[in-house]
Amino acid sequence: MGPVLYRLLLVAEPPRHADAIVVLGGGVLDDNLPSSSTTARLVHGLRLQHAGFASRVILTGGNPENPAIPEATVMQRVAEEIGTKPEVLIVEPRAERTATQGDAVARIARAHAIRSVLLVTSPEHSYRAARVFRKTGLEVISTPVVPRHLPSITITLDPRALSDRFTALVPLVYEGVALGLYWWRGWL
Repeated sequence: MGPVLYRLLLVAEPPRHADAIVVLGGGVLDDNLPSSSTTARLVHGLRLQHAGFASRVILTGGNPENPAIPEATVMQRVAEEIGTKPEVLIVEPRAERTATQGDAVARIARAHAIRSVLLVTSPEHSYRAARVFRKTGLEVISTPVVPRHLPSITITLDPRALSDRFTALVPLVYEGVALGLYWWRGWL
């Protein structure tokens, strides 16, 4: 069931040149260390920038659990420590959810004459994020962090794998609930 839901939520388009790359935060461990999800997103976004798909990178993410440590600021610190020039980065450290990130990035885009963005997030979040950002009027190319091999679609009843399968469903169930809420509030 997990791989089927994963594939239904995945919106992945081939990267092409855009005005900017938008990297959505996915959590931090502390003021110096992004979560594994945020790290994967940041690396993917910086690879796209390094490959020449856009000259600017917008890092967005507040932190509802600890507002003093915004995800975007932690990503900025890491990006600069590994050699990204500060003038490449635009940091938006206040938006705490996908809907507010879309609005905040749209404001930044208007101020910087940015019309098209490569949107970097996790695969299971890509459907909702792409819809939210497209609703702001931006041209969105959804380029989530996707492993080379997508999860296979199999049906197994191996008891040892059951807990792993249930754990893998957590982000998919979260996205399903979030999609319902975003639809209900008109954010999609």
